[in-house]
Amino acid sequence: MNSDKEQVMSDYIKQLEQENTKLRIALCNLRDEYLDMGGDPNQLELFDKDDVSQLKIFESPDGGKTIYQRNVGSDEREQIKD
Repeated sequence: MNSDKEQVMSDYIKQLEQENTKLRIALCNLRDEYLDMGGDPNQLELFDKDDVSQLKIFESPDGGKTIYQRNVGSDEREQIKD
């Protein structure tokens, strides 16, 4: 039984990694298109890399019906959608 759960988790992690890669590629393509159109590269930086309080992790235990957010490195979360 435990190995079944491990396999499911392993498969899920692989799926998330693949989705992450697709999103990174899409973001790179959008950045390139923006710059090709003469966009200002300074406007592409949305966050201050030195201020981790701007970074949030969003979680949904029920597939998007309920959404929680928390700061990076924190276990305290806040419900932002029911």
